[in-house]
Amino acid sequence: MAGTSGAPALAQGLAVAAEFAVYASPVGSVTANDKEMLMLASCRTALVFTTFATMLAPMSLLAQTVMQEHRIKSSADDAIELYVRERLPDGVSPADLSEAVLFVHGATYPGISFDTDLADGKSWMDHTAEAGFATYYLDQRGYGNSTRPEVMAQPSEDNAPFARAETVIDDMEGVIDFIRERTGVDRVNLVGWSWGTVTSGMYTARNDEKVDRLVLFAPVYSHRNQNWTSSLADANDPGKLADVGAYRTVNRDQADQRWANQIPPEALEQWRDRAVFDSWFNEMLAMEPAEDSDVVKAPNGVLVDLWEIFNARPIYEASRISVPTLVIRGDDDPTATDADARGLFAELAAEEKRYVVIGEGSHFLNLEKHAPQLFAETLLFLGGGEGQP
Repeated sequence: MAGTSGAPALAQGLAVAAEFAVYASPVGSVTANDKEMLMLASCRTALVFTTFATMLAPMSLLAQTVMQEHRIKSSADDAIELYVRERLPDGVSPADLSEAVLFVHGATYPGISFDTDLADGKSWMDHTAEAGFATYYLDQRGYGNSTRPEVMAQPSEDNAPFARAETVIDDMEGVIDFIRERTGVDRVNLVGWSWGTVTSGMYTARNDEKVDRLVLFAPVYSHRNQNWTSSLADANDPGKLADVGAYRTVNRDQADQRWANQIPPEALEQWRDRAVFDSWFNEMLAMEPAEDSDVVKAPNGVLVDLWEIFNARPIYEASRISVPTLVIRGDDDPTATDADARGLFAELAAEEKRYVVIGEGSHFLNLEKHAPQLFAETLLFLGGGEGQP
């Protein structure tokens, strides 16, 4: 349960619960025989979330959160400093809260994806902090505001890919220990997105004593995804990863097109707010060195990881994850597929685990119109709602 200081009052909690009840989609995938059970599950979920909000009722009403920035040395490399953003309920110190959440970004875009305001003016971090959690995101090495290794200032083809999951989980160790010390919590909740589910999952599999609950949003784990492998393969040897170089660049049009391609053309304006896209991409461009101010740069170590993952060769053991785990994805996500998510879910050793599918959502669901569903489901899980009657 989240800490009692700085959580929203009853009116705010019930508003969130009402929003959730309106938008909530059934848990898991739908079959004809499941419809009645899934309707009951959705109603129960909304009721439990209302109960969870009611439990927070005595807390003082907080209309906003406050942000602070930190730079943490990597526990694996003194030359690497990791950017960490903290968001707390206004007027509350980290030590006042009994739960902490660390958001972990994916393959291409840094942690600002978790703190980009949506159409209603609130980011995922805002929603989480208002619910009474000490909330953080980090930028992995080579991303966003964290240290850019020298190879990123050299031609990409001159160097090998860097910043694979095996490396960055060692960086994460220092950030997680920083959060534990700053808040006084023994265990931190992790929320990973896309490749961030790989790094979060790998870290948890090896350090479950430091993790309370794990959320795997838009997960990739072990599945044959031909769309991805064909784009990464060597043209002369399709069974081999191409020479991808140290890093890649993404411009505005490429980012826009990748996202738009996952949404039915007639629904593009309904699913995605153009102003949110522009704000998100502009924030990322502002983090780039002056010479790269029109593109986002990202390390290519992740492409080596994805080559293995999308050839059905997992790079960590989900069977070693025993902490409560939520697997959640958008139904229209072509990268984090249902088959891959179900395979991951089956492998988890956690006694408490849940798989949620949200309709009309792409790989970028956290920035889309149904983001409130994602936020509410995550808060319900982090608050331990599954165990309520």
